[in-house]
Amino acid sequence: MKKIPLYLLALCTAASAAPYYLPTPPAGGLTPADWQPNWRLQGLYAVGAKHTPDTWGFRSGLELYSNEDSAIRHEFGINAAPQWGDGHRRRHDARAHQDLFLLPITAGYTLNIGLGEETFLFLGGKAGWAVGHYKEKSHLHRESATCNGFTFSAGGGLKVQCSERIYAHIGYEFGRTYTNTHHDDTFGQHIISAGIDWKF
Repeated sequence: MKKIPLYLLALCTAASAAPYYLPTPPAGGLTPADWQPNWRLQGLYAVGAKHTPDTWGFRSGLELYSNEDSAIRHEFGINAAPQWGDGHRRRHDARAHQDLFLLPITAGYTLNIGLGEETFLFLGGKAGWAVGHYKEKSHLHRESATCNGFTFSAGGGLKVQCSERIYAHIGYEFGRTYTNTHHDDTFGQHIISAGIDWKF
């Protein structure tokens, strides 16, 4: 049996004793530690455009923020926003009463721009699919059916960091939902929101 040369044995011993260092991420690059999950809860009031009734409800979702210590923070989220409303419109030369329920489920992106140590301006948009139910009735006609269709919204607002884990925000969005109702109604909304984000 051949003997291992002494110099090879010494080299292997030195290599095993040398400390191992994890590679350092490139400067300025995001790492998984920079992404922080947040739970969002907002109250909503939406003023209907044209024949759309005003609605009220709430939005809840999961948001991921990046680069916690930066003045520019990127945010991705998935949200659900059930809304209820009623109103009136003219249809078939008669004044009809409307009842509406909408549930938009959306994914979106928001850019947060630091205005100070604890205040941010945010701009963003979201898009997805909405399902719902509507009713219309007057002395001339009556309709009731489920509806669904593409939905989107875009807007902005202000966000304030209240503590290490809690953010408060208020904002405005313009939203639109294209439905498959009998009349292919399009619901336009001016949405006012206020709520909190809680960091896990």
